[in-house]
Amino acid sequence: MKIFKKIALRITCFILAHVCNSVYAQNPSQIDVLTTEQGLPFRDITSITQDATGAMWFGTDIGLVRYNGYNFKVYNSDKKNPFYIEEELITGELVYDKTTNELWYLANERLFKLQLSTDKVIAYNSTHNIKGSVLRILKATDGSIWIMSDDFLSVENGKAKQYLQKLTNEKFEVRASIKRPKYAYSRLVEDKKGNILWSAPNGSLKFDCEGNLLNTFQLSNYTWHFADLNFTVSFFNSNNIHYFFPRKELGIFTFDEKKLTKKRIFKGDDQFYYAIEDHQKQLWFASSKKLYRMNFKGEFVDYTKQLISRFEYSKINYLFIDANKLLWVATDNGLFKIQIIEELFKTLFTSKNKGWGNTMRGIFEDKYGTVFAKCESENKLIYKTKNGIIDTLQIKLDSVSRDASKYKSNFYVLDDKKRNVFTIGDNLLKINLKDGTTKSYPQFNYNISLKGENTLIKLKNGKILLGQSLNRLLLFNPETETSKLIFKNPKAEYNIADFRYFKESKTDSVLWIGTQNDGVLKIHLSGRLIKQYKTDSKPSVSRNLILVMEEDIDGSLWVGTYAGGLNHISADGNTVKKYTKTEGLPDNNIVGILTDKEQNLWISTYNGISKFNKKTKTFQNFYDEDGLSNNEFNYSSFYKSNAGDFYFGGMNGLNTFRPKDILKKSNPPRLHLSSINRYNSKDKKNFNTDYSQTKLTTLKISPYDQYFEVRWMMPSYFQNNKNTYSTKLEGFEDRWFHQGNASFIRYNQLPAGNYVLKVKGKDSRGVESATILSIPITVQQVFYKKWWFISIIIFLIIVLFYAIFIYRLEQVFAMEKLRTKIASDLHDDVGSMLSGLAMQTELLETNANDADKFKLQKIATISRNAISQMRDLVWSIDSRRQSTNDLVERMRELSEDLLLSKEITFQLETDTIKYPNRELSPQIKQNLFLIFKEAITNIIRHSNANHVIISIVNCKKGSHFNIKDNGKNIGDCNSTGLGLSNMKMRTKQIKGKLKITKDAGFYIQIYLPFNL
Repeated sequence: MKIFKKIALRITCFILAHVCNSVYAQNPSQIDVLTTEQGLPFRDITSITQDATGAMWFGTDIGLVRYNGYNFKVYNSDKKNPFYIEEELITGELVYDKTTNELWYLANERLFKLQLSTDKVIAYNSTHNIKGSVLRILKATDGSIWIMSDDFLSVENGKAKQYLQKLTNEKFEVRASIKRPKYAYSRLVEDKKGNILWSAPNGSLKFDCEGNLLNTFQLSNYTWHFADLNFTVSFFNSNNIHYFFPRKELGIFTFDEKKLTKKRIFKGDDQFYYAIEDHQKQLWFASSKKLYRMNFKGEFVDYTKQLISRFEYSKINYLFIDANKLLWVATDNGLFKIQIIEELFKTLFTSKNKGWGNTMRGIFEDKYGTVFAKCESENKLIYKTKNGIIDTLQIKLDSVSRDASKYKSNFYVLDDKKRNVFTIGDNLLKINLKDGTTKSYPQFNYNISLKGENTLIKLKNGKILLGQSLNRLLLFNPETETSKLIFKNPKAEYNIADFRYFKESKTDSVLWIGTQNDGVLKIHLSGRLIKQYKTDSKPSVSRNLILVMEEDIDGSLWVGTYAGGLNHISADGNTVKKYTKTEGLPDNNIVGILTDKEQNLWISTYNGISKFNKKTKTFQNFYDEDGLSNNEFNYSSFYKSNAGDFYFGGMNGLNTFRPKDILKKSNPPRLHLSSINRYNSKDKKNFNTDYSQTKLTTLKISPYDQYFEVRWMMPSYFQNNKNTYSTKLEGFEDRWFHQGNASFIRYNQLPAGNYVLKVKGKDSRGVESATILSIPITVQQVFYKKWWFISIIIFLIIVLFYAIFIYRLEQVFAMEKLRTKIASDLHDDVGSMLSGLAMQTELLETNANDADKFKLQKIATISRNAISQMRDLVWSIDSRRQSTNDLVERMRELSEDLLLSKEITFQLETDTIKYPNRELSPQIKQNLFLIFKEAITNIIRHSNANHVIISIVNCKKGSHFNIKDNGKNIGDCNSTGLGLSNMKMRTKQIKGKLKITKDAGFYIQIYLPFNL
């Protein structure tokens, strides 16, 4: 019986080893494509190279194609094309010279050189000593350019030769020549010592770097269309091993140039044409249709089926490895891009089924280091020992209990001795890890859910926590098999159920609970709800369905949600930071979180695994192309072993790794400015400037540019549709904006000023670009807002105001001259006439009778009054008497003339005058004087006063002009004159206020809104 058991065990192990692929199973390099469906202008690619900016160049039958990951730039013989080249049928290799930034290419068997910075093409011909057609070109390690030429079309029949020529001082010197046979097959390759091997139709000729013949090899001869040939394609690896691909024997051989011996290393029915070595020292060989990889052990892997599964082709034309270690395979139907990476992840318990295979759940480890995992699809508990033995633990359950455990037994916890494991099926189960025997605890049926998930956890004190609601939450002691409820007297609001995940806090007796519908709970094991975080709480979480939690060393909590991304609850519980796909997560469904020694978070999702750097707040993502068995991972399926291995279970087995191995520094991609497009509304033109080959110091934007668009490139071509970018315009924006996969940004009518556009990127893995692309931008101001224009306008306005001021000043001076002239004329002419009239009247009066005397006296009086009125008028308009003192003196003169003659004394108080020499405007001077004269006249006529007080008093914001006599109260005086009305009118004209009191004589008060 023991023999049969051993045989059965071996058969079981054999079956499992094939059904569940080993952890060390080879994960093939992943393949991406570039075809006409992705925008490739022409499907048949014959050659490839890469320039210093990282842009790819493809040779085709319709010209050269430049590709930067997003856009294609075609050089062809269409004269309407701004990128015109004379010949477009590319017939040979593309050679890029980094020192001169020039691209050499063969078109229609002619040699050309394209200057990438100017797009200028130089044709090489007989003037450069080229002998006929150019069939091959090679750039040696020392930078020298070699060509193989053929003069078959330019010489007489039978005299044709083939030449090996080297470029020296812009002339191609002939270093060797051979007679041309019927078929002109040829290749040029360089070995690692800098020697040139010319594979010619009649054998392989080896030359040193100066063109001196070192040796001739006859590697393989064969007959081709009745012609004997010895042409063989050769290749040298980094160890200078000579590989060749014979036409007759087929397969792959190595050749010892010293011993002149050859050895077959690969037997096949294919003629190989191309070979290349990657950074892992693996060799890739291509026949017309097949692609093989040879590892350092000499083992060959055929990739042909993987290529054909992506798209059909009939011929491989070229192999090329770019700066990011990506293998490009050129075919007659497009391009393959093969990512050559080290195997980052190892897989365990996987099946050969594509897509979903062995779906995994709970993972744990016994005391011997054996790793167990629940295979949900097979309803088995599979394990792998330290010795690599894979088997299934036969759990002894009846069929009903077994079926119940299929979708419920997702969490497993060990007892202290790690000999038994507890899980939940139709009730709490204890499973013996040695023989699979089980023990059931039906008394806890009340505490578990028959429909939902049942989570459980082992606490630091050794007790097991289980239960599906707060009022059913209990602690189970595995040693004594006793239990107690945590919430003994639960409140109605504590009836929260459907728990999805438990996480014990580093704080004693504190537990975090993730729920189905009620967010995150923080409870104390004494039976107290401390805090709850929901979508409607403050602070809030992004979703109420919680799948996983991980407490940080500072007491904060990382929360994985269903469709809500990653949430970070601060240690004080006052803030919640949310991370989603916008911030770089591969998916918003978080099902597992583990922390490594560097405090990075490793997060499993529905679409790959992500490493989150908490310091830089950046995500680095990993997918099936990095070695994962499947991109979709499962809830409750993650584990960190005692040895430091991380396990994440998904839809096809487990993926295991050590973070320190994954965190090897990747080659970060570099960002380059590609082009700038702008539309000028003034010229009504669109301007597109290519900056891929020229350096931009400052981008100057015209004020008439309605918009400008900046494009950039990041030469990371594997799954470049997953490349993401963020931008920030310093001087306009204060934070980074996620642009997704868009490699451009447009700004419309930015305000004038200086800015700096900053761009950063991440490749498909989440590796950040090596540097941040910074583009200084100056948006020019429209001319009428520029300082010089504004200065001119201000100057012109000042000049205009000055001219107006001078004009008005001249008018004032002219008016003053006129007033002075009028005053002088009135005084001299009219005054003398009136005085003469008065004097003549008085002379006539002496000889007149009594009746005439009265009339003559009246005429004399009128003449005297006219003289007085005229004197007042002349004084008021005379510009030579404009000051306050002049006004006061005139009032004194008038008072003496009018009051003293009537035996009325007066007192003129002017001590408070502030500005005696200030010039008064004619209007103010005239109105004040006439008001004063009218007041004095009224006093003389209507008051029996014998004393008058005249005062000018200045106050803070104006002045008071007062005239008061000591006459008696005479009531209303009947006067038909307009004296009082005129006084009011004149006061209003100078914006003053008039107040007249007739009690005990006249008291006239005038308030002036200015000081005198």
